[in-house]
Amino acid sequence: MRLTEYVHLCLETRLKNGDSVLDATAGNGYDTLKAAELIQPNGNVVAIDIQKQAIEATEAKLTEAKLSHLCELHLGNHGERLSEIKQSFDCILFNLGYLPGSDKMIITIAKDTLSALNQSQRLLKENGALFVTAYRQHEGGQDEANSVETWMHEQHANGWDIEKIEPKHQSQILSPILWIASRSRLTLPPFLNR
Repeated sequence: MRLTEYVHLCLETRLKNGDSVLDATAGNGYDTLKAAELIQPNGNVVAIDIQKQAIEATEAKLTEAKLSHLCELHLGNHGERLSEIKQSFDCILFNLGYLPGSDKMIITIAKDTLSALNQSQRLLKENGALFVTAYRQHEGGQDEANSVETWMHEQHANGWDIEKIEPKHQSQILSPILWIASRSRLTLPPFLNR
């Protein structure tokens, strides 16, 4: 099972009509679309990305699915844009790295991600869940993952429930890592590492 599939499985077990989701790194729009499908008809999704191409891809998917009315899309840096948001969310999603199929020089960086994670503490509902997937194969990816790891340890020390999933691969390629965090006890479906 890929981590993206597992995150969607977790969302299916957590989200319902009327919930709110923040996709802090919209990318090609797959997480935003999945969230919109699960929270309809009365929920809302806020999605952010630093690349116009990502916002356009997300908007196209939502429009095709007739779900764009449930979503707000914002172009900008997640470390900065989260400080402008006032509502709270049932789930907050991050996919760290670069936009697949685009310029691999445009990446998320630790400083901005840590700022966004700190803002997430304020934005996440008491029983909400934070999903952070870090891709590490590109330059800077491992450093960002290390920063997230440290942040997660700090939250665990403050009483948060933290789950870390790092699939093992036969190759030498660094696999992505998924952290799931909540102030409440996490109940998660099993991860099948195939």
